[in-house]
Amino acid sequence: MELLVEKAISSTSSPQGPGDALRRVFECISSGIIFKGSAGLLELCEKDPFDTLATMTDQQCEDITSSAQFAFRLLAFRQIYKVTGMDPLPQMSQHFNIHDNRKRRRDSDGVDGFEAEGEKRQKKL
Repeated sequence: MELLVEKAISSTSSPQGPGDALRRVFECISSGIIFKGSAGLLELCEKDPFDTLATMTDQQCEDITSSAQFAFRLLAFRQIYKVTGMDPLPQMSQHFNIHDNRKRRRDSDGVDGFEAEGEKRQKKL
C-alpha cells in the first residue's frame, strides 16, 4: 500500500493537500495501475527488482480497481464521508453559500431599468 501511495503522489508535478492526494491515489488505482500488463510496483529496497503485485490474482486486481473507481466517483460527487466512513459535515445554509452565483429573480415594476415579465412577453410578440 505504501509503495502504491508513494508512486501515485510522486507522479504529480506539484505538492498536493491531503484531499487531492487521496483523490490522486484512487485515480491511479482506477486507471488500472495494478493489472498485470502495467509497469507494476517494484520494490526498490530489494537487491533484485521485485514486483510486489505479482502474487495477486486477476480477480483481486479487478476487484480492487472496481472499488477504487467507485470510491473515486464518490469523491468526485463530494461524498468523501462515504469513503472514509465518517459522519457527513453539516450542510451550509443556502444564504451563506459562496458558490451559488445565480441571481435571484426580482419582482419589478420597471424601476431601476428592469421591466416586468408581462412587458417582456408583450415585446417578444
